[in-house]
Amino acid sequence: MKAKIIGTEDDIIGVQVIDPRGNVHLVEIDVENEDTEDLHAQESYPLDSSERTDEQERIMNQVAARARFEAHTQTEYEILRDGWVPRQLRRGIDALENMPVKEFDEAFREYYHALINPAKAKEEYGITEGEVEFSGEPQIVLIMKGFCINEQNEVVNVLPDLYLYYSNEHVNETYTTGHAASCSTDTTQITPMIPPFKEPPADFVYPEDFRGFLIHNIICQIRDVYRNMGEKAPEQYDIDGYGKPKGNFDRDEYLP
Repeated sequence: MKAKIIGTEDDIIGVQVIDPRGNVHLVEIDVENEDTEDLHAQESYPLDSSERTDEQERIMNQVAARARFEAHTQTEYEILRDGWVPRQLRRGIDALENMPVKEFDEAFREYYHALINPAKAKEEYGITEGEVEFSGEPQIVLIMKGFCINEQNEVVNVLPDLYLYYSNEHVNETYTTGHAASCSTDTTQITPMIPPFKEPPADFVYPEDFRGFLIHNIICQIRDVYRNMGEKAPEQYDIDGYGKPKGNFDRDEYLP
């Protein structure tokens, strides 16, 4: 997609986006009020989302994401959260790569054990049959663990709790538990988000292979930031693997 800032007035940023079909969109973003829905004007697709095809709806959402990305990167305003900015995610990779082995082990050991032994994690977090919002045996589908980096790309804090998503094959919703903590405003939050391991490779060595596993997930998240706005990621990030759990893309396309 092609995007450009066409003006800023009264805390409103105007962005023009041309979608892959050559259609022109105008998106206006209110940078002072996060609760205000972006104005999205176009003349190519039905105005009512219920009347659009799945592909038309996906393009509309991708255009909106591309407009917000343009506003974030081309103005002084902070529009996006850190986890949706490739440059910030790249800094998270650098921070993990430079983290001393002992510090990495202490910070992420609990996360590793939760991923290789989700049954124990279910017990510890009360994700058991009869204690959840639906009938049947719950299954953990995703576990998140955030960490905070400073301007020198150093890990200065690891958020204490895991954040878990759970469901089962009989329900369409996903539920969460755990403490959704966040980093202080003077740091940047990076959050690996990984499904439980089906079975770790026989030659998997902790902690170094797990460090590589977290880095791989963040690379895939960068890939999905681009896919979310209808663009192909740069070659170094266009790899297979699990990245973002949802977005304006086919999540299964890159899964092994």
